[in-house]
Amino acid sequence: MLCYRGEALREFPLHTAPLEIGRGAGCDIVVHDPAVRDRHYLVAANGGTVLLHELDGRRARPRPIATGEEVPLGRHHSLARLPSVATRPSALHRTDPLEGSRRAARADLSLVIGRGAEARRVSLDGRPLTIGSGDACDVRLADRTVSALHCRFEPSRDGLRVRDLGSRNGTYVDGVVVSLARVDAGSALRVGRTDLRLVARGEPSRPTVIAASEEMRAVFELVDRFAKHPWPVLVTGESGTGKEVIARALHERGPRASGPFVAVNAGGMPASLVESELFGHERGAFTGAANTHRGVFEQAHGGTLFLDEIGELPLELQARLLRVLETWEVRRVGSERSLPVDVRLVCATHRDPRAMVGEGTFREDLYYRIAQLAVRVPPLRSRPRDVSALAQHFLRSCADVVGPKAFEEAALARLVAHGWPGNARELRNAVRSAAARCAGTHVTLEDVAVALEDMGAAAELNDDGLRVVVASHGGNLAAAARALGVPRTTLRDRLRARRS
Repeated sequence: MLCYRGEALREFPLHTAPLEIGRGAGCDIVVHDPAVRDRHYLVAANGGTVLLHELDGRRARPRPIATGEEVPLGRHHSLARLPSVATRPSALHRTDPLEGSRRAARADLSLVIGRGAEARRVSLDGRPLTIGSGDACDVRLADRTVSALHCRFEPSRDGLRVRDLGSRNGTYVDGVVVSLARVDAGSALRVGRTDLRLVARGEPSRPTVIAASEEMRAVFELVDRFAKHPWPVLVTGESGTGKEVIARALHERGPRASGPFVAVNAGGMPASLVESELFGHERGAFTGAANTHRGVFEQAHGGTLFLDEIGELPLELQARLLRVLETWEVRRVGSERSLPVDVRLVCATHRDPRAMVGEGTFREDLYYRIAQLAVRVPPLRSRPRDVSALAQHFLRSCADVVGPKAFEEAALARLVAHGWPGNARELRNAVRSAAARCAGTHVTLEDVAVALEDMGAAAELNDDGLRVVVASHGGNLAAAARALGVPRTTLRDRLRARRS
């Protein structure tokens, strides 16, 4: 019941779908009161109880509303839970819509964001989860086609529902635009250009670990051991080697897997915004700070924070970061108080941090703080056996765009023999380019050669990769040369030059 100054205004039946209450025109219950937020409360039936969710961006735990209880709303309004229809004197129905055998809201689902090796997972815990590009969202997407408040996942009595929040480009469930829809494990969603997928907790989101070589298997054995510990990890390796994949594996295989995973590129932010992005800011702290912003430490509370390219962090901010790691408290820009945070820190850099310490561009005390555990990711050119596995993985991951395809033997051999200075990221781009230009069901050597040429990498060959191709043909240079599309003499001379 919605009340005004204690007087009943209107009853709203609470069936299986939650009711959104606020000042916004799209709410189920619209309250014309300036003290009420555009989206203020979400009321949902869960089993035989009614739960009240605050929609203020904090993801606080819901509280039950007892029968007859009144909940203040704005200046003069309130909400009251009435007895079930069946127990009221004027009952016209014989059943209580809050009871029955329907299952409660699913808290055993996870939301997978993105595709392939770049996918990340967010656990759903029975509370509303807001998706969008704005600071107030529980999950913030770096997608310009996503609205500030795009959609929200809402627990309900008969499962999970997704509600579009008046987005510009719509919320799609299994290819159909929706305003409010029931979703479950296996549902495929799209917001802007970002793919979302619901999976049962514990079900693999997508293959994120591709390790055919002994070198990478050793790396992931180390990751399995380190994932159990709470100490910071420093991941080093060339750009494109998959350092974020390592960070996500540390998160997903550890005790914080049900918490958030927040990734930020310290080298990709304007210098003026780095402090605000890391530690947050209060409203009015500086020009343009129209709203309070939670920094990434707060966003990752209870989970894992991945600071990529930490070597690019300015020295003055390195001192502030060190202070946070010593006290595990953050102070927003413009705030007078500190807030406790609990995160597992994983840092990464493509540079040599020890050399940076010697040069005076990286604090020695910060280095020893973040490098309590270390993982070195080898470049792709030193593990050609991973190239074939990764290439086929990337080809499968783009099948929903280009259709199912397979590599011809020569095309795959050419990829294995390539030097890959851009590592796995360059390989992914080459596979997508070759698959997009392929007119049939098999990616040919010509498709790969043109894709590499377009990327300015046609002459890049890797001696280790050439040896793998030759070994795969039983040492037959003629067969290996045919597979690579090069003259036998060229292959022979290249291998002789390596031996000499």
